[in-house]
Amino acid sequence: MNETPPFIEPEDRPPKQASAEPEANQSTVAQTAELDETAVIGEPDTSTTIDTGITQEEGPVPEPTLRAGVRCDVGARERNEDSCLVFCSEAGGHFPMVPFGLYVVADGMGGHTNGHVASRIASRVAAHYILNKIYMPLLQTVDPPTQVPIQEVLLDAVQAANTAVFEDDLEVDSGTTLTIALVLGRRLHVAHVGDSRLYLLADGKLEQISTDHSLVQRLQDVGTLTAEEATMYRYRNVLLRAVGQGEEVDADTYMRLLPKRGKLLLCSDGLCGFVTDEAIKQVMEQDISLPQMVDELYETALAAHSNDNVTAVVVDFSL
Repeated sequence: MNETPPFIEPEDRPPKQASAEPEANQSTVAQTAELDETAVIGEPDTSTTIDTGITQEEGPVPEPTLRAGVRCDVGARERNEDSCLVFCSEAGGHFPMVPFGLYVVADGMGGHTNGHVASRIASRVAAHYILNKIYMPLLQTVDPPTQVPIQEVLLDAVQAANTAVFEDDLEVDSGTTLTIALVLGRRLHVAHVGDSRLYLLADGKLEQISTDHSLVQRLQDVGTLTAEEATMYRYRNVLLRAVGQGEEVDADTYMRLLPKRGKLLLCSDGLCGFVTDEAIKQVMEQDISLPQMVDELYETALAAHSNDNVTAVVVDFSL
């Protein structure tokens, strides 16, 4: 659940459409690799298109795999305002396609009338846009697809989702978070607004890829709150950015090369807002099936007294 921000004095209120990100966010971008503004989608076997991060090796190479487990549950609430979408593509034969996976999580703002509608619209509109612009051209067999910068596609997808939510019912104030993870080859492309999260588990380390656009995160960044105080802060669910709150929205984008093996976790704050990163890591490192893993993440959130909807999408990749 996310809430409408309380009144903040003008000198303390971050601009809704900031022209530049705070320093903490810039450092996160640096940690998750530089933005790849030139990455494009096109024929995967030509030298002029996207570098998928996959190199040719001598001898038989195991087929790359993307497997996902999903739990999107009402949790302790009466209505589920979370939405998620998972799309994985597999193609065999002499001309295999690069691994393609699209994963989306949206968490409707619980303080608003149509949070559940906003999350549904945003997740599906964004996914539809990305699949049309990136995945469908990969299926062409006659003419090579037009090259399109992936970062541009993701930003346009977020904006399309924002417009769809904003214009759905002009009499109703609604909004949602939106976190998108696109796996293409060994490249992870991300677009993000709000406080749903994307994590990467690899080599024994759980890393938060996205940065929360929340009041409590901003207060931690400027040193007003400690991490421990943040867990008890009264307005910890207040967002500084959300999809559908205006005619335009400012989204973060990231790109990085994935390791050959690991797991991704996309989740709403019904999980990460109540369960520590260490506890999440312990569950994700267990040798259990993906359905069991997302179920255990859900049960862990309830045991931590989560009072929100809980969504967890775990992607096990071998690239």
